[in-house]
Amino acid sequence: MRYYLGVVCLLFGAFLIYRAIDHRRRVLKARALAASDGPNGAADGESNIDPSLLRMRTAMLPFYAMYGAFASLLLVGGYFLSDLSEHLSLLDLFGLVVLAIAYSVFMVMRAAYSRLGLDLSRL
Repeated sequence: MRYYLGVVCLLFGAFLIYRAIDHRRRVLKARALAASDGPNGAADGESNIDPSLLRMRTAMLPFYAMYGAFASLLLVGGYFLSDLSEHLSLLDLFGLVVLAIAYSVFMVMRAAYSRLGLDLSRL
């Protein structure tokens, strides 16, 4: 059973990072299309959103990064300070850490590059 958890977590972490980069690319392309449409298309895609919600979205970004760092610290500390080495390999630990960090990257990209007000169906 060893190594299965690590491989699955590595694959899922890689998928999350791919989806985050793809989301960023699509939002930037949609913003460029909206800006090229002229004054009728919102260049930032967020003209009809309350400004306090926009500030709250960007204020959450450090918390996602802190989650990834804290979860990784707990995983590594828990692995070496307890008997988890009997049940998990170092590859499993590495996969879990990659998954925690990949989820943080995914959430940062989703929050920083919002698709609200953008038409992603034309891409």
